[in-house]
Amino acid sequence: MKAYDLGFGDSADKLAETPGGEPLTLDAPVHAGWVGSAGPAIDPALWPRGPVTGLPMMHAFTLRLPADYQRRGPGFPAIAFFQGEGQFAGSDAVEAGASSDDPLARDLAGARPHPKLQVLNDEIGGTFALIWLTEKEFADGPVAPPADVRAPGSPAASDEGCNAWDNVEPTTGIWLAERTADPNVGIPPVEYEPDTKYQDPLTEDSGWIPWAEPLFGRSHLGGTAFPVQALPEGLTPYYLEIEEIAGMNFGGGNAQLDLESGIFDWSCG
Repeated sequence: MKAYDLGFGDSADKLAETPGGEPLTLDAPVHAGWVGSAGPAIDPALWPRGPVTGLPMMHAFTLRLPADYQRRGPGFPAIAFFQGEGQFAGSDAVEAGASSDDPLARDLAGARPHPKLQVLNDEIGGTFALIWLTEKEFADGPVAPPADVRAPGSPAASDEGCNAWDNVEPTTGIWLAERTADPNVGIPPVEYEPDTKYQDPLTEDSGWIPWAEPLFGRSHLGGTAFPVQALPEGLTPYYLEIEEIAGMNFGGGNAQLDLESGIFDWSCG
């Protein structure tokens, strides 16, 4: 198998490590998706919702995966990732009701989960979502999120999370290029132990080993992980490490999302 670096930008010759971030040069990058508020071409009723607030989650990115990473089979060649309500969502609870006076409650009554939805929760009570997409759902995007139905003057959400109506980000392309000179391609990331095949990117004095230094700070599929804090257990070679992009809030850190095992975690910087 191979590992891939992600670059962000509107053209292959002008990419960055994050949208608007440090310049990044990739060898033969291929356009593979987008970041920003517009999401995949799914029925608006299937757009993931916060389980407490009922607000539609903020779309972070949609990505067509290389064949090795299509872990739900070739019928689902892409993924969409969303960040939703935060740790204080309990104070903003909304109960669905088709005959409610609250337009959000009426809107929520018509929502239903996407058949390929995976809800992800972090340790502090935040909610995220992953959807495995068909070719058509990917190819017909980007598509705007569901229309904001809240009554004028409605108070802003106070859950300290993200939602599609209050967090608006421009659409920017994602590009993939094969990652070279990484000895950990095809090896599950683990905390560094002498008896594992997985190679530590750090020297004994916590400096970067030469092959690792240029890889640090990049979003990528597979290969060496660069967690800001602890590495989550249970990762396989088929994982995505994503930096803080497109309005996501990782506290200045990054996240690991495994496309095989479903393991998800993030840590702040």
